[in-house]
Amino acid sequence: MDRLDLLKQHWKEDKSFPKLEKKELQTMLHKSSSSIVKWIFTICCAEFMIWMGISIFIPTEQEDLFLFQITDVIYNVVFYAFIFYFIYQFYTLLVNIKNTSSTRKLMESIFAVRTNAHRYIRFNLIAAYVAFGIQFLQFFVREYVHRSSSGEMLFVLLLGAVLFTIFGVLFIWLFKLYFSVLYGFLLKKLNKNYEELMHLEENRD
Repeated sequence: MDRLDLLKQHWKEDKSFPKLEKKELQTMLHKSSSSIVKWIFTICCAEFMIWMGISIFIPTEQEDLFLFQITDVIYNVVFYAFIFYFIYQFYTLLVNIKNTSSTRKLMESIFAVRTNAHRYIRFNLIAAYVAFGIQFLQFFVREYVHRSSSGEMLFVLLLGAVLFTIFGVLFIWLFKLYFSVLYGFLLKKLNKNYEELMHLEENRD
């Protein structure tokens, strides 16, 4: 158990805990929260760089249909625009947390980080599912439209829809597991800090 955990334990057990150590606990919670948000910001940036690297260095098949080319461009623009937005939000909140000396302002920033992180996770899950669907439709049109009978196209479409649903759910589950483990761990620690700060505010002299 580190010093921060010891201070929190003593604070819960002893209401007459010295004011100096109460202030020290507040300072350590401040530093801990800032460190957690910094990790979230760093991971978010790293994920962005990974996606950029994949799109740049892994070759993809050039689409023949202009509609598909436009669809890919629109998807990429929207995806990276939202990622930039979330990175900017995390950076702004990180700066706010570092610069604030008010417990209440710190609590507001922590709450904003949690909200932004949950939105970021939901966006990535939706974006992954949309990308999966776009790739399936492009593959179906490219390989079967204008090359097969209507009956065969219908069979392939239905089979593809079933496989898309199965693999899509599995893919999203794995993606969700990744975010739950990585971000969930950090958000859980951040939530504990938030609760401790709230406790300090409620017992402020």
